[in-house]
Amino acid sequence: MKKSFFLLIFLVITLVLSACKPSAQNEPLRQVTLNLTYIPNVQFAPFYVGIEKGFFAEAGLDVKLAYGNEADMVALVGAGKEQFMIASGEQVLMSRAQGLPVVSIANWYSDYPVGVVALKYANIQSPADLKGKQIGLPGLFGASYIGFEALARSAKLSDNDYSLNSIGFTQVESLVTGQVDAVVVYVANEPVQLRARGYEVDVLRVADAVDLVGNCLVTNEKTIADEPDFVKAMAQAVVKSIQYAVENPEEAFELCRKHVENLNQLSPDELEIQRQVMLSSIAIWQTEPLDHAEQFQKWQNMQNLLIDLGLLNATMDIEGAFSDAFDR
Repeated sequence: MKKSFFLLIFLVITLVLSACKPSAQNEPLRQVTLNLTYIPNVQFAPFYVGIEKGFFAEAGLDVKLAYGNEADMVALVGAGKEQFMIASGEQVLMSRAQGLPVVSIANWYSDYPVGVVALKYANIQSPADLKGKQIGLPGLFGASYIGFEALARSAKLSDNDYSLNSIGFTQVESLVTGQVDAVVVYVANEPVQLRARGYEVDVLRVADAVDLVGNCLVTNEKTIADEPDFVKAMAQAVVKSIQYAVENPEEAFELCRKHVENLNQLSPDELEIQRQVMLSSIAIWQTEPLDHAEQFQKWQNMQNLLIDLGLLNATMDIEGAFSDAFDR
């Protein structure tokens, strides 16, 4: 009888202690900032999905989004003052060459997202047709500049064969008003806007000429070394968010309304343009992790291009620029 009584007391105490013990699900979420370049935009739909659908929270993360200049952000991540950002492949290599130990840990874009668009009557249908043309681009920096030079070099053109004009982010207006013959764009954005206005266009995609590393999730070597589980949680949550957005585009677009303020102020026609921009973006997102050899080749191609452009002085250890240990 006594044994049964003590056993009962033991079981009750065990249950009480078990109930009081915090579970992993009840542990406070770790706050982390994900730094994005540009401004709030439907092209960042996966990250809005990750927040609103709870994919980051499931990974134990309370993710806040910050927007700013890519060069400034990569300096912060490289110095360990920030831990995660989205960066383009060339930015990773050029930063590492300057001693910033940044590392790509997951691909967002399967294709390099840059291209050149021209109105149909200009008859620019191949990279070779860029010879002698006035080309507008945001400036002589960043993915737009790198992408254009890759496209031009695929046709064996040099800087003497065309004129580059810094026009800021006015590609659509600069093109339709005839200020330039063609403009460098993100292929999921401006071509959609131009067609929506009724213009027939030709688009030359960098990805059709050379296979380069697109935008990717980036951290630094110290975070990888000190907290690999933290890095893995972030990378896998991002991958899951991308996959969900691809599989549920209409829901993803609706979730963008909570993060892209001007969407709710657009007319129905303007809103449809933004929806098409997001759908076009989805077409070039990476939904499955690449194998190591394919990733290596993309990084190798990017390094060769940067050396050719004089933006890198020498080859580096490509293996250090990316890791495929966290996104699967």
